[in-house]
Amino acid sequence: MPLPLSLEACRALTQLARQLLGADQKQAQTHVMAQGQVFRVVVTLEPVPADQLQDVFKHYQ
Repeated sequence: MPLPLSLEACRALTQLARQLLGADQKQAQTHVMAQGQVFRVVVTLEPVPADQLQDVFKHYQ
């Protein structure tokens, strides 16, 4: 399982999600450099179906 994101990273992703949805977009792509390598970063917004919300909430307990 991936490591949990910091509160700062979660806030930045929430802001990005709001900007994307405000522009009627559901995906963003960019490149970043870390540890001497270039990485492609893709963020895709996928709605969570109502019947899966309980599992999402349990993940954060």
